Amino acid sequence: MIERPGASGEGISDTDIRELVERYDTRGPRYTSYPTAPQWTDAVDSEVYSEVLRRYADPSPIALYVHIPFCRRRCLYCACNTHVAANAEQVGRYLDALKREVETVANLFGKRPPLAQMHFGGGTPTYLTPEQLEGVIDQLDANFESVSGAERSIEVDPRVTTVEHLEMLHRKGFQRVSGGVQDLDERVQQAVNREFNAEDLRRFVILARRVGFEGVNIDLIYGLPYQTEATWGRTLETIIDVGPDRLAVFGYAHVPWKKPHQKVLERRGLPTPEQRLSLAIQARRAFVDAGYQAIGLDHFALPDDELAIAFGKGTVHRNFMGYTVQEADSMVAFGASAIGDFPAAYVHNHMKTDEYIARVEGSGLAVTRGHRMSDEDRLRRRIIIRLMGNFHIVPERIEREFGVDFAGHFAAEIAELDGFVAQGVLHRDATGWHATLPGTFVIRNVAMVFDRHLEADHRTASRYSRTI
Repeated sequence: MIERPGASGEGISDTDIRELVERYDTRGPRYTSYPTAPQWTDAVDSEVYSEVLRRYADPSPIALYVHIPFCRRRCLYCACNTHVAANAEQVGRYLDALKREVETVANLFGKRPPLAQMHFGGGTPTYLTPEQLEGVIDQLDANFESVSGAERSIEVDPRVTTVEHLEMLHRKGFQRVSGGVQDLDERVQQAVNREFNAEDLRRFVILARRVGFEGVNIDLIYGLPYQTEATWGRTLETIIDVGPDRLAVFGYAHVPWKKPHQKVLERRGLPTPEQRLSLAIQARRAFVDAGYQAIGLDHFALPDDELAIAFGKGTVHRNFMGYTVQEADSMVAFGASAIGDFPAAYVHNHMKTDEYIARVEGSGLAVTRGHRMSDEDRLRRRIIIRLMGNFHIVPERIEREFGVDFAGHFAAEIAELDGFVAQGVLHRDATGWHATLPGTFVIRNVAMVFDRHLEADHRTASRYSRTI
């Protein structure tokens, strides 16, 4: 009998793990976007972005992302765009630039759309003082109006986040806070330069709930130096005891050609692909057995959480902010390296903090690259997003939305999907294709079937992290 994705992972044996690694351990995208960033070019710039905004006329709500790149220390696993230990003058200039970018973008919109989702990421947004952070939120609220029930969330480092931060955020309508923990084993923490005490975590979760946050999320990472099933098991037990509402359990993305500081971790010993997969399965088993619903590639939520409910309905959405119930077709993004996502195009701000500031001070915008979306891109993106979020492909839905004959349009892809069926990764029924339990761990490989850009340019494959 084929196990469904809701199962805990008990049915995956050591032999299964070896076979999955042998067949599917390659390099591939994580598909927070499609087409993915290596395919983008400098043909999309601030002038193109201005055109996209002026012509924007969709009345439906959008998502909004703000990138705060600053951190006090560098975590050696990090592949995000960060700026460590900035001085007060640089932070002040960045915030001024951020506010100007918000005003510029809002004024360029043909009609300012309402917001369904607001998210702050980084870096460490709570690197800023509560007053600085509130100033950015006020600028956003002055230029965009949120719909009733809009989701507001923020990523934080619990070690630097104060009660004043939390009280201000709650007063401003934020309902969710995500704390990056990664691992609670002392040796692992020392290896990756992110030391954190379990009792401090427990106090942080209690404090956030006391302040009034509806959702407290915790992020973990597997695939780090010195992680074993024994040490990882103790971390999982502690996290379950703390009881967050949601969890993200990311596989460490080793991309030292992009982030040279990660090379240090190679000398400290990274787990093998088989060990990585075993750690991922161990986490799934622990959290599902504890009552969480496994969602998408790497998330878990309590059964009464709206994300778990959306997964049960097959309506989970995926964007640059992760998994969400808010299926906004567009996302406007602010800050260095921020990526805007529109039906017409992806737009990517300059990566470097100083250059971002200079460009916004000059013109109000800082887009330096992106991708104009074709109808075929939009079609394939929808399939990939639904596959990554809900583990299924339902041709009838795609045909209804895009007016295509799925069987005729994707004849070659269907043959590949049926190959996954033969290997036990997918199950096919009258509605379409659905991931089996082993398939949930290699869903990126399945999504790659629909990536015609990756197929057309094999040189880009080496730019991605490993799929297992």
